[in-house]
Amino acid sequence: MQYDTGEADYRKAGIERLTESLILYEGEKFAGCVYLGGRAVESMLRAVIWKHDSEIKSGKTALETGHDLRRLLTRVCALGVLKRPDHREELATNIQRVARVWFNNMRFMPTSRMEKAWWKLGEVGKRRSLKYAVRNFYENCSVIVKRCETLCE
Repeated sequence: MQYDTGEADYRKAGIERLTESLILYEGEKFAGCVYLGGRAVESMLRAVIWKHDSEIKSGKTALETGHDLRRLLTRVCALGVLKRPDHREELATNIQRVARVWFNNMRFMPTSRMEKAWWKLGEVGKRRSLKYAVRNFYENCSVIVKRCETLCE
């Protein structure tokens, strides 16, 4: 089944995924929380692109970024919608933090494996619990979603 997704669907889905991410965090289902938080970010970046890129909106150009948050950020920045340098820097910083530890295939990853991967990346350690690291991840995602929501208004 083919479904044409546009700005409104991406926005609504992004907000829903972030809400679901928090529910999973509160239930200590950390891999699911992280996966859905990353999907929320991806969805909101796509919403911004669909809102402001007439080539994408008209179907003249395809949005071929895969699930690469950094490539999506590049597209958003190229649109010129981030007028204030501090907003651009805030968005870029948070996306770099999220993209460093998130990838689309996390949907297949159990929490124990994610914790090991984050240990290797230095996100989790003797002084930083998985719960704390996931909370920081969720907060980064929340900042991104809010900024993108503002850009879509």
